[in-house]
Amino acid sequence: MAKEIIVMIVNEKLESRALDMINYLQIVGVSKHKARGMSKFGFFEFLNLGKEDKTVYFLNASYSQSKELKKMVIERELFKKQNSGIMFSVKIGGKKMAKIERCVVVTVVDYGYSSSVMRIARENGASGGTIFDARGTGANFSTFLGMDINSEKEIVLNVVDKKIADNLIKAIKKDFKDENVSGISFIMPITNFIGINNK
Repeated sequence: MAKEIIVMIVNEKLESRALDMINYLQIVGVSKHKARGMSKFGFFEFLNLGKEDKTVYFLNASYSQSKELKKMVIERELFKKQNSGIMFSVKIGGKKMAKIERCVVVTVVDYGYSSSVMRIARENGASGGTIFDARGTGANFSTFLGMDINSEKEIVLNVVDKKIADNLIKAIKKDFKDENVSGISFIMPITNFIGINNK
């Protein structure tokens, strides 16, 4: 059975509607995270007006569940309003997709550097992105006064055209080469998407 990872990013106001669809389709492999969306207008972010609370769902679903969820999102107009959300899927295993038009660039950086990633993303053609907090447990894991200290991270997701993706990760690497920041940036092909209505 073909499997996909579905990433559904919705405004918090739409969270219950999205969850109803997920439950209706009996998708059981669900991970939910709080995030913030970043508009393409950096000035509004500076004023804290371009940031919106988001909920990110990672769903482990069959191909048929993914197809049905996309159909429901369209029929129920979940992403009718601009910037209300986006949904995309990444195929797990199987044959290589012949024609991929869009990719998601995933960048994991030390906490506080997501605004720099977003600036670079905009300069290289991305219209926006979603950021959520994470915690690293690699070599930087340590203990202080008996308390565990984990390196705080931010994850930035940018959905872009395939031709933009390579240039974007090269630009991120170039921009951070002289910074004392750790992280990783990689590209995943998107097999299906909906809700790309940002102008």
